[in-house]
Amino acid sequence: MNEENLEKLLSNLNDANAKLSELKESLNEANSTISAKDEEINKLKTEVDDLKSKVSVSEEEKSKKISQIEELNNKVEELNNLISQKEAEIQEINEIIAEKDKFIVDQTARIEIIEAELDKLKPPEIAVGDIKSEERINCPRCGVVGKNIKIIDDKSKVLSYIGNIPMYAKIHVCKKCGYEF
Repeated sequence: MNEENLEKLLSNLNDANAKLSELKESLNEANSTISAKDEEINKLKTEVDDLKSKVSVSEEEKSKKISQIEELNNKVEELNNLISQKEAEIQEINEIIAEKDKFIVDQTARIEIIEAELDKLKPPEIAVGDIKSEERINCPRCGVVGKNIKIIDDKSKVLSYIGNIPMYAKIHVCKKCGYEF
């Protein structure tokens, strides 16, 4: 059951990461369109300024330039509206990104908790590689081999429990010199 939850959480996390990357791409596209529109606005503003400076004395030219200025002002107004729409979209995207980031943090914390619980449920590992036959065991101090080595329980090291009965680690004691190893 925990593995299913973990897999679901990982898939949710992957989905959230995919959506986050999509939202970041949308944000980058919106930023690029905003910068393009800002360039257009700046270009149009310079054109407006140029037209204002070039207004001459003649009435026909004035009326033509006024109509051009009005058209440019309309374009600037349209672009400003477009910028405000893009800024609203960016704000929405930022809110979605913040929600996804919070979701990712929450899911990561849940995954860490579940992994900690799984680690607690693991059975203890018992080292089996050091077991040797009695004929090969010899005392490191005096070199006695075989029947002169006694195996006793090391009650300070409990390996596991079978029912209520503890299983202890073994230590070897030399019958000749009394050395424990």
